[in-house]
Amino acid sequence: MNPHFWWYLSRASGMVAWAVAGATCLWGILLVTRMLKPADRPAWLLDLHRWLGALTIATVAVHLGALVADSNPYVYFGWRELFVPQGSPWRRAAVTWGVIAFYILVVVQLTSLVMKKLPKRLWRAVHLCSYAMFVMATVHGFLAGSDASQLVFIVVASAGCGVMLFATVARVLQARAKRMPKPA
Repeated sequence: MNPHFWWYLSRASGMVAWAVAGATCLWGILLVTRMLKPADRPAWLLDLHRWLGALTIATVAVHLGALVADSNPYVYFGWRELFVPQGSPWRRAAVTWGVIAFYILVVVQLTSLVMKKLPKRLWRAVHLCSYAMFVMATVHGFLAGSDASQLVFIVVASAGCGVMLFATVARVLQARAKRMPKPA
């Protein structure tokens, strides 16, 4: 086995986790705004949104597990470094962005599992934290990622952020339009 297998896996799974988290947020926006109407099928979008959310958790778990399994002599990641904000001496702020994004992801997923038992306003407020989670994960990737200076990474991450920004602005504008009083 390649001695750098775990390091490569941690890098790749981190990037995949970010992309899947972005896709999850995007699918949620498509579901709420009905931007794909009349071609969309809300039940299908909801199922895909839930599946992508679970896949995000799985890819983040692989990312964290690979960091712990890596025997890199330069950077050590144990459970403290991965789960305690400011717990890692290596790129402390960058890792902390990822830790906080992880906790938001877990809270959003857990509340989604019990959404029928929660007040709708509470569930919605927690779910809207997904936007902050995506921003934090993006900051984490650019500050902590060893590939953050690579042109391909920059182009792909910038394009992904652009798509999310466009969808988010469309979502906000649609919500604002719904609140506006209709002319008499």
